[in-house]
Amino acid sequence: MEMPKKFNFPNMKQYEGTTDPDDHIAQYKQRMFTAAIPRDLREACMCKAFGSSLSGPALQWYTNLPNNYIDSFAQLTDTFVEQFASSRKLEKLSDDLYTITQRTGENLRAYVERFNREKVQIPHCNQATAIYAFRKGLRFDSDLYKELTKYPCRTMEDVLAKAWAQIKWEEDEANFVGKANSSYYGGRRNKRVDRKSNDRRSEPYPTSDRRNIQSQHESSGERSTYGRGIPRSSRPKVEAPEYLLSIEPVDLVAVMREMGKTIKWPRKMNALPEHRDPKLRCEFHGDHGHRTED
Repeated sequence: MEMPKKFNFPNMKQYEGTTDPDDHIAQYKQRMFTAAIPRDLREACMCKAFGSSLSGPALQWYTNLPNNYIDSFAQLTDTFVEQFASSRKLEKLSDDLYTITQRTGENLRAYVERFNREKVQIPHCNQATAIYAFRKGLRFDSDLYKELTKYPCRTMEDVLAKAWAQIKWEEDEANFVGKANSSYYGGRRNKRVDRKSNDRRSEPYPTSDRRNIQSQHESSGERSTYGRGIPRSSRPKVEAPEYLLSIEPVDLVAVMREMGKTIKWPRKMNALPEHRDPKLRCEFHGDHGHRTED
């Protein structure tokens, strides 16, 4: 038999023997039914063009078929499926849906989509089984599980309607919380920036001005007012605290000298010698410039 002159083989993936043969036959039929083939030639064309949809080991099997061995397309498909039966997918059952559970951290939308992908692969899926398996797969503490337990649904369409309503609520709530957190933390960042700008500790220390002032005083022969070398006459008088001791300061210093290295003595006075009063002697500092009582 000659193929029709206007016949163009439909474009489809070739079968090589490693995938489900039933899926290939279903796809082949669908493509061939759209081709312009006269009704009286359709059966013969389906058989003759079938080899064009094969490749590799599957094509080798087809070319090795004996002449006049195939009488109809139905016989060809039965022989084809029998030859590649080892590549057939195991038919899924409704009870397989019980293995689908909501994972830790998985949101409701992802669980519903994953459940539906498995459900559509089950031929003649039992509706009651699908409803019960969907509810049992939910997390026990979820709002949808409580809703479906208190108010059972009769159809899977009703179950999915409640599921999508819950998804809409959860996603809307998540968006609201996200915006609220963004506003809260954004406000806190702005407050920290304002607080830092008003903090006097962030102002630079005027070291250059201080050095300039100190150099001016030193050039004139005077110590800087920032040091301790100010003449006693210009210092503000500071009264020494009273400790209510029954011993004179000079005697106390003598006792401390006898204690040796256990006493930590102060540093020498920083005032320049010309600014000290030579008539005054301090036994505590061991130098002149002020009295021991001072």
